[in-house]
Amino acid sequence: MNQRHFLLKGTFILTFTGLLTRIAGFFYKIFLSRTIGAAQIGMFQLTLPVYAFCTALSCGGIQTAVSRFTAESYAEKDERSAIRILICALLLSGGLSAACAAALFFGAAWIARSFLLEPSCAVLLQMVALSLPFGALHGCVGGFFLGKKNVSIPAAAQFVEQLLRIVSVLLIFLYFQKNGGQMDASVMALGQLAGELSAALFCAYQLIYGKSSPFADGKAASRGFGTAPLSPARTAPSPKRLRPGRADLDRTVSVSLPLGLNRMLLCVLQGIEAALLPQMLRRSGCSGTQSLALYGTLTGMAMPLILFPTAITSSLGTLLLPAVSEARALRQDKKITGTVDASFRGSLLLGLFFLCAFLLFGDSIGSLLFHSALAGIYTRKLALLCPFLYINTTLVSILHGLGATTLVTVWNTAAFGIRLAAILLLVPNTGIDGYFAGTLLSQVFLTVCSLILLHRDSAFSVDLSAALIRPALVCVASSAGLLLLQNALPYLGRTSWGSLLGSLCIYGAAFLWLAFFLLPGKEGRIRLLRRPPAR
Repeated sequence: MNQRHFLLKGTFILTFTGLLTRIAGFFYKIFLSRTIGAAQIGMFQLTLPVYAFCTALSCGGIQTAVSRFTAESYAEKDERSAIRILICALLLSGGLSAACAAALFFGAAWIARSFLLEPSCAVLLQMVALSLPFGALHGCVGGFFLGKKNVSIPAAAQFVEQLLRIVSVLLIFLYFQKNGGQMDASVMALGQLAGELSAALFCAYQLIYGKSSPFADGKAASRGFGTAPLSPARTAPSPKRLRPGRADLDRTVSVSLPLGLNRMLLCVLQGIEAALLPQMLRRSGCSGTQSLALYGTLTGMAMPLILFPTAITSSLGTLLLPAVSEARALRQDKKITGTVDASFRGSLLLGLFFLCAFLLFGDSIGSLLFHSALAGIYTRKLALLCPFLYINTTLVSILHGLGATTLVTVWNTAAFGIRLAAILLLVPNTGIDGYFAGTLLSQVFLTVCSLILLHRDSAFSVDLSAALIRPALVCVASSAGLLLLQNALPYLGRTSWGSLLGSLCIYGAAFLWLAFFLLPGKEGRIRLLRRPPAR
């Protein structure tokens, strides 16, 4: 299988799985919002940055190292080296995850009191700590199969994790309902533990007994998505030759350490943000319960709606990064131009489309999905993020492909700093609206910095008429047409599933029809010019 075919097919599989799990996650969040309430959801959300930090420390960079070295080893027909790297990663990640789990379990009370500023989160931290070793196994084995170009197994593991998470919570709900008990945020922690455990067991089975297992005999061991057999009659590698050595450890650490430190920095900033926002909301006049409810509505209801389309842009970024890197190495400037041109325009058009969609239907979606008018209000306010949020995914992937990883990290850190400054300076006086303003400013900052960097390195220039003005006119015309139709047909303006789906279909059809006529291919392009090399 050639590289282009693998990237396209793999991206499609990951996108499909991501959309499927996000849709399931929406119904999961809807169910939770109606059973345990926004305040309990907000309490669990407070623990996620701590969990993410421990995951980044124990597995984040190691998973990437496993994927990279596995791909290199199989390309060189050296399967034993790939298995040694996997074993080394499992030992390293397993030890780190066990240490993090013990520290989090026994230090949960101190972390909840001193860092999260919410002592009631201690029990939740202890529960999520138990899932760290299973997450490490899941991550390392998933990275190994990605390196083998077997995308179906990591995608299936992701689906199994989400499915078992939801099923376990439903079973707990039925148990409580039968016995007259009341669920709280702990059910979400138990669901996360069940999901990680099931994904780890699935990955372990595939690694040892699956068709793509490197430990199986014969050709069956090398079947799978995009993996060719290494030899006609391959036997299981000898255990003595699979023992990892110092060189394997050095290779793994050399790649995983900087990546892990970068992810831990972002997790620390996210944790600070999660701890500060409810406290600053209290200073603005909210009670403790109200601040947690606002935080839960924001992070558990409104933000998932805004981030839902990023399943598409994230998969596009997965395709863009290696494609741009390969074209840059081969100096294929036309290939870079075509790839960036289409992806940039597509991401920006997607952002403008959902900007108008959330402004038009945000209130109805919040009321119908979550039975929360506040969720609808927050969705409409966060809609302004869509163009910048979606295009940043594309720009950051392009910059990574062009080798600007360090500068991207600096811009991301600075963007987080803007959000933290808004929480400290604006939220106590203006409430949650101060956080919205800071988040929007941080995304605009990241977009501007990325465009400046692209212009400096690649002479990137944007035709505003083709890239922004015409798509914006298409969105405005589609929205105006729908509003006029709603005035003529009051049924379309009601808050019901029938009117919402009908209005969405009308808006989407009008958008596509106008885009077909107003956004022709040759005139609607964004120019990417490459400066001639210095002589």
